[in-house]
Amino acid sequence: MIGDLLGPGITEHIDVLAGDLGQMVPLNEDGEFAIIFGDSFRGKELGQGEWLSPVGVVGKVVDGRIRIIRPLNDGERARQLIDYQHNDRGLTLLPSDIINIGGTLYMQAMWNEGIGNVLSTQIWSSTDNGKTWDSVVTLPKDFMGGMGNLITWENGPDGYIYMMSSQFKRTDDVYLTRFKPEDIGSPSLWQHYSHGAWGEKYSPVLSRNVQAGEMCLRFIEGHWVLSMFNANNLTIEIRIADEITADWEAIPPAKVVVMGTGGWAAEQGPNNFTQLYGGYIVPGSTLSNMDLVVSQWNTSTNKRYNSTQFNVKGLDKFFGIKQPQPEFNDPSLKVVQEEPTDYSQPAPIRIVPLKDAT
Repeated sequence: MIGDLLGPGITEHIDVLAGDLGQMVPLNEDGEFAIIFGDSFRGKELGQGEWLSPVGVVGKVVDGRIRIIRPLNDGERARQLIDYQHNDRGLTLLPSDIINIGGTLYMQAMWNEGIGNVLSTQIWSSTDNGKTWDSVVTLPKDFMGGMGNLITWENGPDGYIYMMSSQFKRTDDVYLTRFKPEDIGSPSLWQHYSHGAWGEKYSPVLSRNVQAGEMCLRFIEGHWVLSMFNANNLTIEIRIADEITADWEAIPPAKVVVMGTGGWAAEQGPNNFTQLYGGYIVPGSTLSNMDLVVSQWNTSTNKRYNSTQFNVKGLDKFFGIKQPQPEFNDPSLKVVQEEPTDYSQPAPIRIVPLKDAT
């Protein structure tokens, strides 16, 4: 566990101290990337101070840690990216993912009135690196039977945009869709994947022991990487495939951050991160050295509500990917594959300090 992205002593300069989610996408060749948070607050706890969602900032990895440089919007103070008013019924706009297509940013988000009660979803575009946003299209809540509400998307090497999606209930399967960049605002032209073919029908590509929560699909070093909060086992799981149409069911996941059994009274870390969700891949990550942003919310007290950076090394070895990799930057950590007690389940990855680390 590297550390929190928000909080006192960290983000007073943008006047936001609490928030969750944190989807990311590269902005430029200087290593800067956009970070999109969900429900965020000026105070250090959930519900404390002005309520904002979504909020965008510019981040950069400095000495292995994400640093928030400035707001995505103009000015020194972070503001809500989309102009609307929250209400006493819990109206809020929760981002699913952000993508950079040829220099234009696209953000998909879900209108909720109470978490999980999706009213509709909407896609926005920005041609000025996230300072201002224009609506592209609004989709009904029953698009794809509701299975197109919570999404993640990525540029494919073949020119298509690939999207994985589910319902925003943390109870459902994962589906696969593709479309050409110029068709992002025309969902009727999108192609869904079903039993080996692209077309109008859709069927799950991942369902066994899965209750999909937040997802992050990225194309890294020639491989498709899916990070997902799986509510079935309260774990951030990573799967890696050579092809987007691979048999995702056959890929044993790496369990990189787990809720554990210690609860809030125990030390928080990758093997016991209580009430976790999210799991977004940080730009610049490699298969051998991957950073993730994982959210945590103590729903009993609301005092703990943040997005936290984790680092995972050795996914290339875990998935048997044989290709040259950069040297590890942190000699104090190694990846340990634990022997499972149930041999029908994959062994988790555990991050531990080396005893002889200096």
